[in-house]
Amino acid sequence: MKHTAIHPRQHGLSLPTVHKTSVFENFRTWIKRNGPVWEENRIGITATGIFIQVTVAAIMIGVAGATGGSPIAFGTGILFAFMADSLVLAQAPMRWVIAVIAASILVNVGLTIAFAMHLL
Repeated sequence: MKHTAIHPRQHGLSLPTVHKTSVFENFRTWIKRNGPVWEENRIGITATGIFIQVTVAAIMIGVAGATGGSPIAFGTGILFAFMADSLVLAQAPMRWVIAVIAASILVNVGLTIAFAMHLL
C-alpha cells in the first residue's frame, strides 16, 4: 500500500484561504484604525453613550417597577451602568469604554424585554 504525505483532512477539494481574513481580524484592525479618533472625541462619545445608557436603564427600571420585578434582577443593569461610568471617569482606553457602554445598553435592553414580557 502506498502511503501519502498529505494529512487525511487535507484534500484537493479544499478552498484556498491564503489572502482571506477572519471577521475578528477585520474588527481588530478597525478598532486599531479608529482608536485615535475615539480618543480625540472622548468627551462627546462618552457623553452620548452615558445619555443613551442612562435613558435605557431608566426605562428598564420603570418597566421592572411596573411588573413587580425583583430589585436584584434590575440591579444587574444598574451595576453595568455604573461600571461603564466608572471606566469613563478612570480615563480607561476608549475601546474598553465603548465596549462596556455597549454591554450596559444590551443588558438593560435585554432586561427591559424580559420584564416587559410579564406585561403582555
